[in-house]
Amino acid sequence: MPDRGLATPLVEMSRFAVREAVAGDAAAIARAQVASWRVSYRGILPDAVLARLEVGEHTGIRRRILADATSLHLVAFEVSRGDVVGFCDCGPRRRRVPYAGEIYAIYLEHHAKRYGLGREMFERSTDWLAARGLRSLVVWVLEGNHHARRFYEALGGRAALQVGSSVDGYRVTEIGYVWDRI
Repeated sequence: MPDRGLATPLVEMSRFAVREAVAGDAAAIARAQVASWRVSYRGILPDAVLARLEVGEHTGIRRRILADATSLHLVAFEVSRGDVVGFCDCGPRRRRVPYAGEIYAIYLEHHAKRYGLGREMFERSTDWLAARGLRSLVVWVLEGNHHARRFYEALGGRAALQVGSSVDGYRVTEIGYVWDRI
């Protein structure tokens, strides 16, 4: 019987993956954060605020964040080259709200969106929080970030809180998406 090429199994290769962050990821996370903010917050924050974002400044901030052992830090990366394309941080709540855990940040570079990375980081975060007894959750989202708001709504969150805040001196409103039980 002639070989028609059907005996060779198809192997599905995944383009991206998620792992726990390490201290050496600080600069790569800062690059992903600046790239993500410049796309995600265009039209929400003033162009001048986005133009002032500096990878070097955020690298130092990321080093301090990664040193916090009370929180979970994840990175999304391209499998082929290892380039960090996003990150997630979570831990105990930071504000006085009736929710025990908080996802502090989930950011992805534009080209890494729609591959399930945000959902995977969210699920790993909620599993980590629940395992530590933090069984309710809040995530803060800028009011004008409709893409992120739809994302959290699709994951079962409900907009329940609102606070005034600022980003680099620019006044914003943050909406708290909550899960009463995770």
